[in-house]
Amino acid sequence: MPDEYRFFVDGRIPVLKMHFEPRPGPAVLVLHGLGANADAQRWELNALATWGLSAVGVDAPHHGARRDGWLDEMAGLGPPESHARLLHAIREATHDVSRVIDHVVSEGHWPIGLAGISFGAYTALTVAANDSRVRATVSILGSPDWTPREGPITDEIRELMRHAPVHRPWDCARNPVFLINAGRDGVVPPHWAHDFARTIWAWHPGLHVEHFEYPESDHMMRQEDWDDAWRRALGFLRGNLYRE
Repeated sequence: MPDEYRFFVDGRIPVLKMHFEPRPGPAVLVLHGLGANADAQRWELNALATWGLSAVGVDAPHHGARRDGWLDEMAGLGPPESHARLLHAIREATHDVSRVIDHVVSEGHWPIGLAGISFGAYTALTVAANDSRVRATVSILGSPDWTPREGPITDEIRELMRHAPVHRPWDCARNPVFLINAGRDGVVPPHWAHDFARTIWAWHPGLHVEHFEYPESDHMMRQEDWDDAWRRALGFLRGNLYRE
């Protein structure tokens, strides 16, 4: 098993770091889904470490060791309030992830990759668009488009949507991006990611975006599809982060 290290960045952001010695230089930050935490992604962290990368789990705001009443309150909300709260959380988490990148870079890790799941995938794509130090990004069950799945688009949501990576393809995909989605996903409609990839291929051919979809899976992916998605994600990350 890889060595484990737990610490706080800025005294408030819980981090779980895993790797084998000698410590690999490339590091991948793993961003969990809504309601989960870094420990819930232990299998994925271990897989990254086994593939020769330093794996860094981060508890998102209001999650894991930072859990407060935010998730419970959100569970009682419907659209459009729940979507506005989600978008605010993505922006808050984006800032925290860049602070964790500051820390791991100061430790000598380079280059930096991101792997996000659902809510964490939304965050990963947003970080990639805002932080040029991210050299490879994997989005699993996420989207660069912040359009709500249902409910009205209020003025607040419309203002938040302006910050979505879909409006900044040249920033989001300045370094390689791999979008992985489920064809039957009723939580994150897969066409948002597919449409983004097709736009990149048609209008920005100098950018590097890959897309893969599992037609038989929904948001809770079939185990065989999940295992295959991570195999593809690991190959993508290792191939791009070890090029330098």
